[in-house]
Amino acid sequence: MTTKDMIDTLSAMWRKKPSTVAISTAIACMTTLMLAGPAHASAAGKANLLSTQKVALQSAPEVGANETAVIQSCYGNAKSYADMNDSFTWPYSGYAKTTSSCGDINLKPSDRGVYAQVCYRRTGTCNGLKWVPVGSWKVIASNVLDGTEFYVDFDRRGAGLVAY
Repeated sequence: MTTKDMIDTLSAMWRKKPSTVAISTAIACMTTLMLAGPAHASAAGKANLLSTQKVALQSAPEVGANETAVIQSCYGNAKSYADMNDSFTWPYSGYAKTTSSCGDINLKPSDRGVYAQVCYRRTGTCNGLKWVPVGSWKVIASNVLDGTEFYVDFDRRGAGLVAY
């Protein structure tokens, strides 16, 4: 993938509603563009590459207070999932409804890692089990529309937080 292809891909991502995954991906890619360079490049080639990388970095939106507030708002509204039923689902009964706080459904186990999937009321389908390690946030469903009703299906009992 060329630098131009990466810039075009990132620009397309930013035109959509930026989720925590999109923000993280953009930061990682821009850092790579800015710092990476072929080890065999000549001095002139390196100077040219760095110039291109600087342009790429300047054309990307900054991850500033607004994006940080979105992430904090998302995780700040997280709910506990310690009260699972015998079917290992959360919420205990019924469905949760996504909010405008998050573009994704995120999970952070506090006692042990779990496999989890999101199941949707409207379609009656689930998106497939994903491993979520203990102590870190992981997106288990991305780009979910506001107002979507869902429940989380786990492979075992556990405790932690879900942000949506």
